[in-house]
Amino acid sequence: MPSSADPLPGPGLAAFVAAVQTGTVHGAAEALDLTQSAATKRIQTLERRVGVALFERHAGGLRLTEAGLVLYPEACQALAALRHAADAVATHQAGTGRRLPIAASQTIGEVLLPGWLMRFRADDATIRPLVDVRNSPAVLDALRDHRADIGFVEGLDPLDGFEHRVLLHDEILVVITPDHPWARRRSVRPQELRTQAYIAREVGSGVRAVATAGLEQAGVALVPQLEMASSLGAKHALDRESFALLSGLVVSEEVAAGTLKALPISGVELRRDLRVVRLADAPRTAAAAAFWRWLGSAKRRGD
Repeated sequence: MPSSADPLPGPGLAAFVAAVQTGTVHGAAEALDLTQSAATKRIQTLERRVGVALFERHAGGLRLTEAGLVLYPEACQALAALRHAADAVATHQAGTGRRLPIAASQTIGEVLLPGWLMRFRADDATIRPLVDVRNSPAVLDALRDHRADIGFVEGLDPLDGFEHRVLLHDEILVVITPDHPWARRRSVRPQELRTQAYIAREVGSGVRAVATAGLEQAGVALVPQLEMASSLGAKHALDRESFALLSGLVVSEEVAAGTLKALPISGVELRRDLRVVRLADAPRTAAAAAFWRWLGSAKRRGD
């Protein structure tokens, strides 16, 4: 005899309820898309578990015993609870299937990606992007660890094992305040950068990696006076005796408003590619595949 704590088998309960509602084992088998022998076996297994007969068999079909009368409403309630649990899991899985985890480097994540996602979701509002903004090496780590399905990078990190495409080109500029001694200039010579305090992005930043590599080719190595983990922090730290090397995209609004000035470095081209990346051999969710296709079509349209 099973313990009172042992759960009764769901298939047996389903066959029992179907037999009560149709009046025959044959009817239960048809309702559950089973053979009659399979339906009979499930009911017999249930009767062995409870230790008592649930039906009286007669020529006209089935009649519930007293034990069967007691079990029937409880069995209906148990099956309803199982259906509710299954529906809850299905709803969760449907919602999870529309999630779109994204890891984005700071320039893309803070300046470009919000607008892209709003336009993308105008076509499919059921997709729920979850964006984590970090530097480019951390973006690649998130993809490798399957914490993100789509990534955006802007540095010089090798992309072996990744599928990637260039979305935009960006230029890194000398950013200063309007009262800086260079404010009336059109450009700055590389060697002049040594004469002012350099506010840098953190090690690992795509901006810093590209700027450092480009200036080293011109024979200039800079030592930061201050390192900031975000472009916003670097902008706020500027004064009339310092400069930062930042993306032109990041400072476009301040330059237009006249609160900052951005200058190229003469003879040095600090251009970089802004890329979307994904693991080459990773399974594709429907949401990630749709966004990847949308980015490709948006680039072709010039959006």
